[in-house]
Amino acid sequence: MSATNSPQWRLRLKVLQIRFFTNLGFLIERFAKPRPPKPSKIIRIPRSILDDESVNGKRKRKAKNEELILQVYHPTNGDQQNSLSQPKRSRPVVVNFHGSGFILGHATDDARWARSVTEYVDAVVISVEYRLAPENPFPAAVEDGVEAVLWIISHAEELGVDPYRIAMSGFSAGGSLTFGVPMRLGEEMRSRRQFLNNDWKETPGPYVDPEYRIVFIAAWYPSVNYSLSRAQRRATNIRQDKNLPAWFTNLVDNCFLLGIEQPDKKLPWLSPGLAPAEMLKKYIPHDITIRVCEWHELRAEAERFCERLTSEEVGRQGVGIKVIEKTTHGWDKHPSPKFQWDLSIEKEYIEVCRDMRNVFYTHN
Repeated sequence: MSATNSPQWRLRLKVLQIRFFTNLGFLIERFAKPRPPKPSKIIRIPRSILDDESVNGKRKRKAKNEELILQVYHPTNGDQQNSLSQPKRSRPVVVNFHGSGFILGHATDDARWARSVTEYVDAVVISVEYRLAPENPFPAAVEDGVEAVLWIISHAEELGVDPYRIAMSGFSAGGSLTFGVPMRLGEEMRSRRQFLNNDWKETPGPYVDPEYRIVFIAAWYPSVNYSLSRAQRRATNIRQDKNLPAWFTNLVDNCFLLGIEQPDKKLPWLSPGLAPAEMLKKYIPHDITIRVCEWHELRAEAERFCERLTSEEVGRQGVGIKVIEKTTHGWDKHPSPKFQWDLSIEKEYIEVCRDMRNVFYTHN
């Protein structure tokens, strides 16, 4: 089969058309006043995460030449980082993952959220430009999230951030990554320690057992259970006419889950709602805030996930979920017809920022 006739290539042609119009929509939205901020800095780092393959019983490092891009937003109070060689006082850091189904979007799509965090939390926001499907299906986005967190931890002093005060935030697909990345990161570190303890001659990567702590998760309308079919998800929506178009969600799944068999859809970093309790207790923080849309096919699975997190089985103590009434998926990203930023969205952002700030500055 020629490359142009492959399933991946055909999917890419469909996605490229949607990306054009999505990018145009975000461009228009940025003209709404007040305008969203531009990143303070753009950082490019090489990808080098371990893959899951092995050669003669040993893990094989998979070299990737592509760069991973991090969009950095600093608080605008005159104490921002001008260069990596000029360390500033340590601030909390929020690692953010944008949405759009793992096939669309950019790290700058959540610039208004980044502004709220820098202003109301006094934290640094680092938004991850993870790879998109179908060019890079699962688990590429998760791997990029892990790589980004490891790099941030290892360069915390230069960035002026506190590795013991890390939060994850994300929207839609990015909301799934806020849970999947910590678990994949934890398991990666456990695996690397195991290799070292077995006296392998080659060190499996530069970041073995780094000191860090993820203390808060802010997930906006996340996807947490890919083992469910789209028909099952759509059936849970109390307003069937408000579901995302079936052609779009099917395209998302065909691209992101390209080559993934049904049993693998239950992997913890793909379907965090199904993760083993021990893994959730070990890698997921106690303080979690989830926002879901009232008219949304992903609402029910997020609510079930919250119930599980707060159950005796997992025992997370600071979990909160709020349903945003009369809203649909991505309600905070829709272009305003009046080119004016919706203050009701800002209100929700501020509420989550308040919870985040409370964890960063008052919890031990």
